Amino acid sequence: MRVLVLAPSAYLLGGVQDWLANLVPGLRDGGLEVTVAVPDGEHHRHGPYARAYPALAAGAIANPSGSAEGRIRAIAALLERLDPDLVLGVNLVDLYPAARRARRRGRFHGRVVMTLHALQVEYFDDLRRHGAGIDAVIATNRLACRLASGRGGMDPARVLYAPYGVPVPPWRRPDGDPGATLKLAWVGRLEQAQKRVHDLPPLLEALQARGLDVRLSIAGDGEERPALERSLAPWIERGRVRMLGHVDQGRLAAEVYGHHHALVITSSWETGPIVAWQAMASGMAVVSSRYVGAGLEGALEQDATALLFPCGDTDAAAGALARLRDPALLERLSRAGHGLVARRYSGAASLAAWRRALDQVTALPPLPQAPQEPAPVPAGRLDRWLGCGRGEDLRRLLGLRFRHGSAGSEWPHSGGDGAGDGAGDAAATGAQAEDLLAAAARLDAPGASHG
Repeated sequence: MRVLVLAPSAYLLGGVQDWLANLVPGLRDGGLEVTVAVPDGEHHRHGPYARAYPALAAGAIANPSGSAEGRIRAIAALLERLDPDLVLGVNLVDLYPAARRARRRGRFHGRVVMTLHALQVEYFDDLRRHGAGIDAVIATNRLACRLASGRGGMDPARVLYAPYGVPVPPWRRPDGDPGATLKLAWVGRLEQAQKRVHDLPPLLEALQARGLDVRLSIAGDGEERPALERSLAPWIERGRVRMLGHVDQGRLAAEVYGHHHALVITSSWETGPIVAWQAMASGMAVVSSRYVGAGLEGALEQDATALLFPCGDTDAAAGALARLRDPALLERLSRAGHGLVARRYSGAASLAAWRRALDQVTALPPLPQAPQEPAPVPAGRLDRWLGCGRGEDLRRLLGLRFRHGSAGSEWPHSGGDGAGDGAGDAAATGAQAEDLLAAAARLDAPGASHG
């Protein structure tokens, strides 16, 4: 089986990147012919990505004009040249119109798969917009599977599940006495909407009020880092908090995983998170918000594999963490979490699930021929005057190129990236996101009907 993976190259750290870096070599070792291609431009740069993930041997996709039509042409040309059996799209929305174009020309005959890694309204909108040309969705979370059919309109038979996987070494007891000093870690992107990083300062205050001696290591970077550092300044000055910044997998293993008693998760939603499975595999306990995405997945169970608290309730989170001063409880959670990951989220279990899912995609009935893809949004005056096709031809002839202010504009993750043009659009998008999260929370809640 020949598989082509299309992924962004602007993002060198994160759970999706770790997943892909582990998955592709495993598929190749299993006999699949896997090609990885990533954009090369201003923000999406092939060179740094190739150096960060040499085992992927990623090729480059160039868009000389920087326009939407240019992106579609670049991907369509690659599909027509390789004609793979399967194409896995990893957050590059222009794959779908490009595949539809290549199919209508009779030069691409494979199946198209959306790999779904987020509970964001834009991706479910993309499914509705492009679903006629998408053969299957493979999601890493069971709630995401439900939303792909319910909100995205996909046939449930074409929605498949395959989780993230992590290496699982032999179990070992967390280091140090939690009753003397409780060593905590927080790992992820430093932003508020999903990760809720600003819950950390009040959480530390609540722990201090309970008389706990705590050390917190924060691994990650992002837009909220300056504000978070300001609010944590007294803790950082006293040596109670360490801001580690960007930390690659080698440093996480050497300095974080297995070197703290517990991982703290404050998120509002997750489709893993892979950091939870990595921490559990290292023997750490997990104390987590009841984030949207945890319910149907069924991995984090209160007092069984983790300690849980209502999202945003830092006092309840402190109460849960205070319980870890009991070494017997800490060891019980540590062993249970390690066993869970070994059974469900090990590298071998994940690889087997992804291989099964790929085989299932190839066995699905072919899609009916989809109508011609919608024309790209005009990129400028040439497109408005001449049409997108002729406008692109003239841009290439004259060597004209758009300059993009962000990675999401240059090669969008979804049809919603960079689409808004004012405060009204931002407000509408925020309202849609809140609506999706509320609906997802109802679906994910204990006792909800899933028939």
